[in-house]
Amino acid sequence: MADGATRAEMLDVLDDMGRIIGTKSRAAVHLDGDWHRVFHCQVIAIRASKEVVVLQRRSHLKAAFPRLFDISAAGHLAAGEEPTEGIRELEEELGFTATANNLMPLGTRRLVDDSGEGHLNREITSVFLLRDDRPLADYVLQRTEVDAVFDARIDEFLELLAGTVESIEIRGVRHAGSPDAQDIVEQISLEDLVPGLEYWKTLMIMSQRFARNQRPLSI
Repeated sequence: MADGATRAEMLDVLDDMGRIIGTKSRAAVHLDGDWHRVFHCQVIAIRASKEVVVLQRRSHLKAAFPRLFDISAAGHLAAGEEPTEGIRELEEELGFTATANNLMPLGTRRLVDDSGEGHLNREITSVFLLRDDRPLADYVLQRTEVDAVFDARIDEFLELLAGTVESIEIRGVRHAGSPDAQDIVEQISLEDLVPGLEYWKTLMIMSQRFARNQRPLSI
């Protein structure tokens, strides 16, 4: 769920309390293991009366977790950006615009791992939900970032995360928005997901509650 793009950009560097203490290049932040800010957005839709989440399959070109299935959109917040400004990731990765007013904030998540960029990834992630029912065929994917998008039924996904089933079937569109777009069906297991089982569980429970207009919501 960490964005592994290698383009040059400046990020805010945070202390252990989440306060901004400076700026560095993205490469230096990961090399030095600095705390930095990240945006996550999980899209929820209703298809034929079923509650689904939209998953992306990360491009094989990604430095972090290539070809694994991830939340709808994610990316680093540039220096000076507010968390809701990360909504630009929806346009950059998935090819559609949304307004910050439609984001449902879940709070923040701290993560320390080795994401494939540098030696250490330490991020403070602002997590949001978004209801958007447009069909996957209307997405326009940034192919260096996203290979395909899929609908996963939330109830089935929760069974997978709970270990009740070993795999689930998801349906999607590869290279959506391009002349070679193709409908595809995949069978996925836990090993196919970006690591973070407990995060996935909480995110799917909150996604289901959001789809049913239940409150409160929190990560």
